[in-house]
Amino acid sequence: MMDDTERLSGIRRELPATMDCVYLNTGTCGPLPRRSVTAMQAALERELERGRIVFEDFMPLLAVAEDVRVRFAALLGADAEEVALTHHTTEGMNIGTWGLNWRSGDELVTTTLEHEGGLLPVYMAARRLGLVARVVDLGLGDGDVVGRLEQAMTRRTRLLSISHVSFTSGARFPLAEIVEMAHRHHVLVLVDGAQSVGAIPLDVHDMGVDLYAVPGQKWLCGPEGMGALYVRKDLWGEVLPTWTGFLSVYPGMHYDLTGEFMLSPDARRYEIGSVFRPGLHGMQASLQWLEEEVGWDWALARIAALAEEATALLAEVPGVRVLTPAQRAGLVSFVVEGREPEAVVGALAARPLPVRIRSVRFLQCLRISTGFYNTREDLVALCDALREAAG
Repeated sequence: MMDDTERLSGIRRELPATMDCVYLNTGTCGPLPRRSVTAMQAALERELERGRIVFEDFMPLLAVAEDVRVRFAALLGADAEEVALTHHTTEGMNIGTWGLNWRSGDELVTTTLEHEGGLLPVYMAARRLGLVARVVDLGLGDGDVVGRLEQAMTRRTRLLSISHVSFTSGARFPLAEIVEMAHRHHVLVLVDGAQSVGAIPLDVHDMGVDLYAVPGQKWLCGPEGMGALYVRKDLWGEVLPTWTGFLSVYPGMHYDLTGEFMLSPDARRYEIGSVFRPGLHGMQASLQWLEEEVGWDWALARIAALAEEATALLAEVPGVRVLTPAQRAGLVSFVVEGREPEAVVGALAARPLPVRIRSVRFLQCLRISTGFYNTREDLVALCDALREAAG
């Protein structure tokens, strides 16, 4: 049996960016596996040599799309028919936010710890449709999160838009309890899963979630322009497609020039049109590698363990204060007293072996992501660099 050292060595060879720097920013974009780049290059070569109009190439592409859908569904704990392929989390959050038949005066609830991809659709829907947007201050995301959210619920509240894991503080919210509370108030729950999918175990059925939007380029190490949206099957008639195209009615093409048409009978009704086909091949390769060779149980356990170790090591660095609550996933946010976050990011990136982290404007803090491919040596290098930067 392969031990962890051997497994990790092979993983890092497959992810060459992890050897070019101390790669601690998967929460923005994960490193691309060699095989995903190879799959995309092969697809591009076929398009270069054969063109993009060969009919025989379309049916295999549909099979790739279906395989990607099935793999996303397995990762989410959903049925494949409940998953639509999207371009990113933000697209899924827009589909969920705009999909309800809103009436002027209806209310949406969100929080102070949301990404723009979830927050701005709420604001824009409120502005255009005469809705009331209630933004709940959750601090860093610890304490009685469920109670504070419940205080914002009224008889006019129809949607709660919230992250599973906050991209700012790194807090992991008790989603099952939040969903149960919201459903008692007859409120749907739309979840931004950008920092949870591929970082923690998920089961959207068990949690009772209504809609769950995820990206491919972060913890799943896929290319940009790939994502997925879970929509609970009994909501397909209630969450309506705001944008539609030929994929919304595929297969069967049930429409005519009189305006009569039939939407796809499953979550594919939320898909619209053409995708970047090489990217679809790259996403398939990343998901297949993670599932079949890296192993999700091993990867998720390692992410959690490294986040705990990072928290402990950072707490020993003079001037560093960790912000992320104990309930976390793979993100750890912190501040370096007396230093501007952007200055610290720049100083760490300028080292002979760059240490790649990011700043978060909303909390004026720094943030790292502990990927399954990271090592303890990566975390020690981070802390050594922070000691120098603080000095």
